[in-house]
Amino acid sequence: MKKGLEVLLRLGLTLQVLKTAIAAALSWTVSTHLSQNDYPFFAPLAAVLTMQVTIAGSLQKGFYRVTGVIGGVVISMLIGYFLKLNAGSIMLVVLISMAVTTAFKMPAGVTSQVCVSSILVLAFGQGYAFSRIIETIIGSAIAVLTNALLVPPNAIPAAEELLLKLSNQAAKTLKDLVVLWDRNLSHRREIQQEVKELTERNEKGIDAVVLARENLRFTPFFTKRRIRLTHLETGMKHLNHITLQIRGIARGIRDLSSIIDTDNDSEEIQELNRAIEQTAVCVAHYGETVINPSAENLMILISSLKEAQKIQSNCLVILKRYESLTILRDVGAILTDLNRILKETGGQTVISTGRVF
Repeated sequence: MKKGLEVLLRLGLTLQVLKTAIAAALSWTVSTHLSQNDYPFFAPLAAVLTMQVTIAGSLQKGFYRVTGVIGGVVISMLIGYFLKLNAGSIMLVVLISMAVTTAFKMPAGVTSQVCVSSILVLAFGQGYAFSRIIETIIGSAIAVLTNALLVPPNAIPAAEELLLKLSNQAAKTLKDLVVLWDRNLSHRREIQQEVKELTERNEKGIDAVVLARENLRFTPFFTKRRIRLTHLETGMKHLNHITLQIRGIARGIRDLSSIIDTDNDSEEIQELNRAIEQTAVCVAHYGETVINPSAENLMILISSLKEAQKIQSNCLVILKRYESLTILRDVGAILTDLNRILKETGGQTVISTGRVF
């Protein structure tokens, strides 16, 4: 079975291709009974153009096509009533179609569809207009239904992969912040770029979860996927907050490194670095636990959280060694951000209840 699927994939016969072909065939079959046109080729055409990788994408494309066709038909019928088919009437139809859709700030897909439909209706007459509307509605509707009911696309694995990569990158970036104690400008630029990339990946992760949610919204099935997605949304939300805390820690270290003596205060810096590195370990374990919430991963996460909390508590002694309010403020801010990261990765809730979510 697996080898057969691999052969089909190599030949280009993917699930998406199969669903598109089925939607086109069903559209033709249904249209031959509902449309007055003996050759309702616009129905399968609409089905092919509406079918997208996601259900939400298919629904959007279908809406664009139906809206564009109706708009184009209305505009063309109004102009065709007064003008004959010639270069001037075509120019006027296209001009009005694009002006109206642009004025209402409609998407480019609607604009092009309005123009195409208006030109075709102007050329082939009102009888064509009604057939085109009916066939487009049929084809678009069947494409959406086929995509939703016939093995709906599952965007959750992609969201899981992004979440795991995000947690690993967040852990790496947090650990790399210790380089900021070095006042070397090139090092600081590298870390700033790393933090920026982390923020961008975080946005992609959120988009992936939103995409998965949009897909499940248009299908009544897959209760387990909905539950799983709820867990992923929680994890992505926590990682988003963690990213914000990492940016705050980076600013704090940059500020501190400019006002303290890194040679004389090396012991204090090393203690802060230990807290940062152990917190980074917690972030990495958190991502693994969200993806695979097994008892083993949960125990590892709890153990790493306890160790990080212990080190962070020891760092509070550092505050007693400084009299400068500026230094106290910056060190306190770093420790506060580190503690917030622990709370985002489970913190007291995980330790007291043994649950991740």
